[in-house]
Amino acid sequence: MPRVPDVFRTDRRRWALGLTAMAAAAWLPGCAAFKQIGVDVVTFGAWPDKRPPGRYAFDRLPSQNAGSPEQVQLEAAAAQALQRVGFVAADSAARADVLVQLGWGRSQVLSPFADPWPGRPLRSGAVAPPPDRRAHASVGVGVGFGFGRGGIGIGGTFGEPQTYDRQQAQLLFIDRVSRDKLVEIQVQHEGRYSSADFLPLLFDAGLSGFPGLQAGTRHITVQLP
Repeated sequence: MPRVPDVFRTDRRRWALGLTAMAAAAWLPGCAAFKQIGVDVVTFGAWPDKRPPGRYAFDRLPSQNAGSPEQVQLEAAAAQALQRVGFVAADSAARADVLVQLGWGRSQVLSPFADPWPGRPLRSGAVAPPPDRRAHASVGVGVGFGFGRGGIGIGGTFGEPQTYDRQQAQLLFIDRVSRDKLVEIQVQHEGRYSSADFLPLLFDAGLSGFPGLQAGTRHITVQLP
């Protein structure tokens, strides 16, 4: 009996995996997976013990245009989350207790489930590319993430998208008088779709538990409205 080439065996495995994934998706009860998102939060520092939230003002960087649609949406989302944990917007920066710097970015990264070498069949014993190969194209405003622009991998394997959306947001609290940096919060969501409309949810997740923020990393499940 003639030997089946490795390339055909690989294609069959991919077809089987694709059919299994589609069958599993079809059985999700009530599309529950689409009613919540997972958010990763990293906190550096800690809010000073017994210090009330107080009055805040946004501290914009020279690159942040106060009138741009992106900045308006970013500050509106952060303001909602800040007010929910007790902060009050100051009339001016000079009357604020704390200054808040914001950062935001959205990028596309190579899906962890995508074919690592699109357009080329995987041979037996082939090794996936290193993690830093995950191509991305990014836009953002603010500080902390080092966003740039790059290429986007286009294509897919049996319906699997080649790229995932990654969205990151940042809050940095600064004492207005001493200019001491009090606490920094970074929030990230990655999935097949991540919209700037999620910003209020990301900031809420980052500030959950305030003022008892614990330094370190935590994963939070957020319910979609």
